[in-house]
Amino acid sequence: MKYLVMETHPAYAVVLDNEGRFLKAANLHYQVGDTVERIVELRPPREKTVSLWKPLVGLTGLAACLCLVFFGYYQPNFTPYGALRMQINPDVELTLSRTDRVLELEGLNTDGQALISGYSFDGKDRKEVTEELVQRAIDRGYLSDGETVAITISSADGEWQARETQDAQEDLEARYGDAIVIQIGPLSQEPPQTEVVIPVTPSPPDPVADPSPVIPSDEEDDGDWREDWDDGWDDDPIGSDYPGDSDDWDDDDGDDRYDDDWAGDDHEDSRDDDD
Repeated sequence: MKYLVMETHPAYAVVLDNEGRFLKAANLHYQVGDTVERIVELRPPREKTVSLWKPLVGLTGLAACLCLVFFGYYQPNFTPYGALRMQINPDVELTLSRTDRVLELEGLNTDGQALISGYSFDGKDRKEVTEELVQRAIDRGYLSDGETVAITISSADGEWQARETQDAQEDLEARYGDAIVIQIGPLSQEPPQTEVVIPVTPSPPDPVADPSPVIPSDEEDDGDWREDWDDGWDDDPIGSDYPGDSDDWDDDDGDDRYDDDWAGDDHEDSRDDDD
C-alpha cells in the first residue's frame, strides 16, 4: 500500500492511503508530497468503556458497611430491648437497649416525675442512672435508711432479663446495700389512699310534749266530807270549789259572799254562819 504525505510535524506526519483514509504516522524525515510504502502508524489510545458494574459494586459495598454499622453498633445501642422499673415512693421506668444504654426515662407517678425533673440521662447506662436516681431520692427525702428500693426488669429475652436483674441488684447493693434494702420484684403494696371521712350530724329527735298534769277530780271520794261544799268528796286543787269562794266550806277564808265554816267563825256572815 502506498501513502501520500500530506502534513509533517516534528513528531508525526499525516498521510493518505489508497483507501482515502488519513492516518497518523511517525515522521521519519518525511517531506510533504513524498510517497512512501511503509509507515509506522501511531494508533490513538482506545476509548475507555464505561462499566455499569463498578457503581453497583460501590453501592453494594456501601450497603454492606451500613448493615454492619446498623446491626453491629446502632441496633444493640439504640433499639429498645427491655425496661427497668424502680419503685421507691417515686416510681420511674427506664427503657434499656441490649447493651444497657438508657434510651428513655419516664416518671410513673407525681413523685417520679419530680425526681427525674431536670435530670439528664443522655449517654448513660443502666448502672449509672439507677445509682444516681437512688442518690437523688435520698437527697430529696424520698428514701431513708432501712427503706426499700424495688427493681423489676422486663424483656422478651428471658436470658437477658435474668442477667440484667442480677446485675442491677448487685450494682445497687454494692453501693447502697448498707443503708437500704434492694428488693427484686414490684412492691407488694401500693401507697394507701387517703380515706376521706365525712362527718354526719344526726337529725335532732322529734320533740316530745310534756305530759299534762293530772288534776284530781272532785268526784273522787277521799273519805273526807268536810273538804268540799259542792260535792262532798274532794277539794279543788286550784282553790276554787265554787265561784266566789276559795276552796273549802269548813274553814274560814274570809269570803263574805259564801262562808265556808258552818261550825262557826269569827267573821260575821248572815248567810252561812250559825252564830
